[in-house]
Amino acid sequence: MNKRLFSVVLTIILTAATAAGQNAPVSKELKADVNRAAGMSYAMPLPRQSKDTPVPGGKKPFYVNHYACSSGYYLDQPENYEWPYSVFARADSVGKLTKLGRDVMQRLDLLRQEARGRTGELTEKGAKQSRALMRQLVERLPDAFVPKGYYSARSVVDNRCIMTMQEAMVQLSAMRQPLQQELRASVRELRFMDPEDKLLTDRRTDSLTQIRFDRFTALNTNDARLMTSLFSDQNYVISNIDATELSRQLFRLAGSIQHTELAGKVTLFDIFTPEEIHRHWRNQNAWNYINYGGCTLNGGTQPYLQRAVLRNMIHMGDSVLKRYAPMMHARYTHQNVLMSLASLMELDNCGLQTDNLDSLELAGWANYRIAPLGGSIVMIHYRNGHDDPDVLVKVLLNGHEARLPIDTDCAPYYHWQDVKRYYLRKLYRYENMRFNGQENSKK
Repeated sequence: MNKRLFSVVLTIILTAATAAGQNAPVSKELKADVNRAAGMSYAMPLPRQSKDTPVPGGKKPFYVNHYACSSGYYLDQPENYEWPYSVFARADSVGKLTKLGRDVMQRLDLLRQEARGRTGELTEKGAKQSRALMRQLVERLPDAFVPKGYYSARSVVDNRCIMTMQEAMVQLSAMRQPLQQELRASVRELRFMDPEDKLLTDRRTDSLTQIRFDRFTALNTNDARLMTSLFSDQNYVISNIDATELSRQLFRLAGSIQHTELAGKVTLFDIFTPEEIHRHWRNQNAWNYINYGGCTLNGGTQPYLQRAVLRNMIHMGDSVLKRYAPMMHARYTHQNVLMSLASLMELDNCGLQTDNLDSLELAGWANYRIAPLGGSIVMIHYRNGHDDPDVLVKVLLNGHEARLPIDTDCAPYYHWQDVKRYYLRKLYRYENMRFNGQENSKK
């Protein structure tokens, strides 16, 4: 067997082994922790991987490029809490609620009281989560976090992201003194933290994609049983309630409770059957894939929205090669940026490209694994001294050592020059396609 064929076979074996190890059936994972059904609103637990793969040649970390999203927060708008409650209150005023319906109305009242005046803010549990994640990163990379280092933190101009950044930096300051750090939140820096691209976003849900998604959700939606359990008069439901929207909003609220002090005291997941929970999650997951993944229904290019982010990561990685002291750039942005970036970088199986929405679960493409609340993509650079010509990098996806689509002789570590070359070529191919007008037609 020649060397190239052997490499291909080995890659296939490793990919299959990784899929078998990481892609546990979603139904089992939801059963083990129903909060995962919240998808991108799942509160990421502290990573379980306690021991890192040894770094070849005794190299030490000297640069940490860190992109994270907000930790747990209250939903953005008061209407997210007030509208569902008002639906139940109106039905109750005319005697149309079942016993369960009245009980659910009381739970919704508790939720809206808890969130009143706090919508869009980090919850106390979210603050603790942010501090705990930074503490674990510092303990994991003690050589990268030293008093003589420099630590720069930036956030998009969004309350929950700014609060997440502040909590993380407070934790870092408490662990490393004295510390030179700089914090900032600025619209000016959105170009490499949450960029815009009208051409790509306009193509996300074109007519064909929308038709396919609507057909998918139609086969995964059945709200009749839930409405019957909550409302005593189904004619009233038909005439006065958008059952699909109410069911969707109740499910969203169910997933948000895990971030609040009501967790363990109040739940809404119990009003759904396990099958309904699974179906709601499937719809969310497919929608996230269409918008932020490599879905080929809309061209398979949505992840390129984050090409400026990836290019900035490469630029920063090159710019610090000769630094003597360790450094970290910490960026706090939105979950959709992380999901698209993970897809663009093809971390593990995040680069999946398909037009079959039914295949996502089997392929292991699950939103709560890729971009949960508290999630992060961290690229760590290693070397032996500031003049080391062979810098290695490792990428952590939500705290776990990720596989890159690049040949290496020291996985999960990769030679920086190989990583840079692969991604710059990938970005060049896309820009060339776009320059030649090929982006305007589906591939």
